Amino acid sequence: MKSLKVPALELFMHEAIPLAKAMGVGVEVSDEQALVLIAPKEQNRNSLNTAFGGSLVSLATLAGYGVVWELMRAEKSAEKIEWRIVVKESRAAYRRPVIGDLRAICERPAKAAIEEFKTSLARYGKAKLNLRARVIEGGHTAVDVKAAFVVTR
Repeated sequence: MKSLKVPALELFMHEAIPLAKAMGVGVEVSDEQALVLIAPKEQNRNSLNTAFGGSLVSLATLAGYGVVWELMRAEKSAEKIEWRIVVKESRAAYRRPVIGDLRAICERPAKAAIEEFKTSLARYGKAKLNLRARVIEGGHTAVDVKAAFVVTR
């Protein structure tokens, strides 16, 4: 039997964010373009047998959080300096119900936005990054979440 490597982000979320473990959150893809998180519908359904709205927005928020976490983890100085990630504000638009398993995509920010973020963090010890995450089903956006994440050292 072949062993699968569990991404560091998934391990971190399951250990540090109990909701992520309870939801069954997993990392499907983490590459240069985007972070994709998944969660089974069975653990996240409502009384109508569709995905629970709180689970949908939570998965999208976790995808944004994960993008910021991976960005900070990639920083060489991040190991020596303690930093915290929080959601400053977010807005969700529910467009359609999700019938099957949950899948949230958060695209990586543009290089210019990352550089501005890093410069602000180095200068002030605090920086904000605006991200958009979407819950997708059947090629359609079911939930669109725009959130501002703040990192402090």
